[in-house]
Amino acid sequence: MSFWKEAGLTYNRYTAIAARAARRALKEDKRIIAEKRENNEIRGALWTDGKQGEYKAESELGKK
Repeated sequence: MSFWKEAGLTYNRYTAIAARAARRALKEDKRIIAEKRENNEIRGALWTDGKQGEYKAESELGKK
């Protein structure tokens, strides 16, 4: 079993943590550029009865 599974992490969460650690290890000028790429917002839409709803931020998709 992979150590990230044993730690209770998903693979996506594990890679996000590893990427953040790698960005923080960079020299300041390169780190600032890399950290700007870190902030992404995932958007999606829920489908109901075969019709697409409006796009929302990922954090808002499961809320009613």
